[in-house]
Amino acid sequence: MHIEPAELAFDSAGTPYAPLYGDVYHSAQSGPGQAQHVFLGGNGLPQRWAARRSFTILETGFGTGLNFLATWRQWRADPARCERLHYVSIEKHPFERAALAELHARHAEFEPLARQLRQAWPPLLAGMHRLQFEDGRLTLTLAFADAAAAAAQLRLRADAIYLDGFAPRLNQDMWSPQLLRRIAQLARPGATLATYTTAAAVRQALDAAGFAVEKCAGFGRKREMLRGHHAPRRPRPEPAQAAEPGSRHAIVIGAGIAGAAVAERLAQRGWRIELIEGRDPAPAQAARYAGVFHPHVSVDDCILSRATRNGFLLALSHWQALEQSGRKPAWARCGVLQLGGDAAGERRLQAALAAQGFPAEFARYAGRADAEALAGCALAGGGAWFPGAGWMRPMSLIAAQLAAAGAALHTHFGARVERIARSGACWQALAADGRLIAAAPLLVLANSNDTARLAPLGQALQKIRGQVSFLPAAGLDSPRIVLTGAGYALPAVEGMMVTGSTYDRGDDDPAPQLKGHEANLARLALLLPQARPVADAAALEGAVGFRCAAPDHLPLIGAMPDVEAARAGSTALSGAQLSDLPRHAGLYCATALASRGLVWAALAGELLASQLEHEPLPLEGDLADALDPGRFVLRRARRGAL
Repeated sequence: MHIEPAELAFDSAGTPYAPLYGDVYHSAQSGPGQAQHVFLGGNGLPQRWAARRSFTILETGFGTGLNFLATWRQWRADPARCERLHYVSIEKHPFERAALAELHARHAEFEPLARQLRQAWPPLLAGMHRLQFEDGRLTLTLAFADAAAAAAQLRLRADAIYLDGFAPRLNQDMWSPQLLRRIAQLARPGATLATYTTAAAVRQALDAAGFAVEKCAGFGRKREMLRGHHAPRRPRPEPAQAAEPGSRHAIVIGAGIAGAAVAERLAQRGWRIELIEGRDPAPAQAARYAGVFHPHVSVDDCILSRATRNGFLLALSHWQALEQSGRKPAWARCGVLQLGGDAAGERRLQAALAAQGFPAEFARYAGRADAEALAGCALAGGGAWFPGAGWMRPMSLIAAQLAAAGAALHTHFGARVERIARSGACWQALAADGRLIAAAPLLVLANSNDTARLAPLGQALQKIRGQVSFLPAAGLDSPRIVLTGAGYALPAVEGMMVTGSTYDRGDDDPAPQLKGHEANLARLALLLPQARPVADAAALEGAVGFRCAAPDHLPLIGAMPDVEAARAGSTALSGAQLSDLPRHAGLYCATALASRGLVWAALAGELLASQLEHEPLPLEGDLADALDPGRFVLRRARRGAL
């Protein structure tokens, strides 16, 4: 879906106005005043969030952001505020950053909050965007999409609802009975609701959806408004509550890029972490290794493209927050050029970019001359240019995340987990001699190819060897950006260029091999046709890592399936959904990040933490399902092949 930005316009009284809908964004009397009276006051805020660990607000229509800014200001000033506030808002036509700046300049009382919002404002891309403020205690999740489509994809339980679309007679879709029924499905029992309109059709639709509403004094020239609460005739069962403070204790097996991300995200929410890593300390070559991060694009904007876009943007936001906290990983957003390789490949990339209509700040097509100007060297063709992408040293990112976890982290390095077992309400991680390494109510498997050894997934994972080569940059016409395509080549750093990578199946050799260096030099020749590496392949240094990949090339993030229980009840699962699958209580995984670990890891940490805390998910529901570790068991059960 291409996002059409909102047009910056004002009516004759100077109130922000939407020509597309023929309506103003807020009351002519006062936008902040309307936000305070109608939406905060109508939902009983701040009183209702007092002393809560977590509170979720759902809004239809982000508009200029005044409701969010007023809520943020109120929450910030409230000594009895909830520990964590989630604000989820849907917007089909978001404003561009420059337009927001002009709009916010009219409300000096919201600075510097408005400035922080604009600094974090995402590119106008379809999908969900998670922004975090106040050291992660305030989360804004923006869904840029049509309201009905966005609401269908939300996974949350709302405590308060702001209905703030344009007037019902001018924008009927925002007030349709179908949309209001979906909003009711997202509401907790007793959740409150407020809106400026009292239209009869809206009252009737809300009543039919299970809301008890009443008219009360409106704001400004509007004599009345609506407020109400969710009172369904047939209450749905509530999901299990999030862990109590004393039980927020987890084992994370694996201290690689996935495990470090999970540990940091849980620690940020107050969890104590037992981090177990059985491998020997990383060799010196691993510290020099750098990986590439960029999203995937496709003509049909497939699941992989949508999910990597979410992960890419979330990772950038998270890494920038690490930097601001003083824990700076070694990385650079120098830009990534994905070369087509040949005329057909270039046409495919060009078609994918044209089909999605991405803003240039996210991705655009670069022809050969443009590409060479970006790269600063001769190339064989053009490709997709991602200006915000780049390279990262994974070891530095892991160190930064573990440092951010701080005192919540207890490490068990050099301890190999032979098996895991459930004992009462706790999971145990046990050594080969039966020694207890750690015990906790929750266990996360983030140990790559070793995941399935400790707990079956109903599907074999693929172990793929990857070797990179380190080339002296002297005399080599190295690019000043990252090049990808047949392989990848990074800009020279400290006199050395990283290039690779092999994709070796059935090879468990952890040491660099001559044939791997030769293959990497051959790939480099395709990326840089005029480059003549002076080094002898036999003299090159390198590093080896082992990817873990699922057959569908998507990671596994979420609750682990109970394969044996599913097999025993397989006849009842022939038409089942993921929610019907039996799961191991307290057992989760974040694995199979394959070749996109840098893009997936931050998403894995945030998604798992959100699931465990019963917070709004950071991505669309169908994407969360696509990453669910139970998907292979479900597919086999549906085929009767479990």
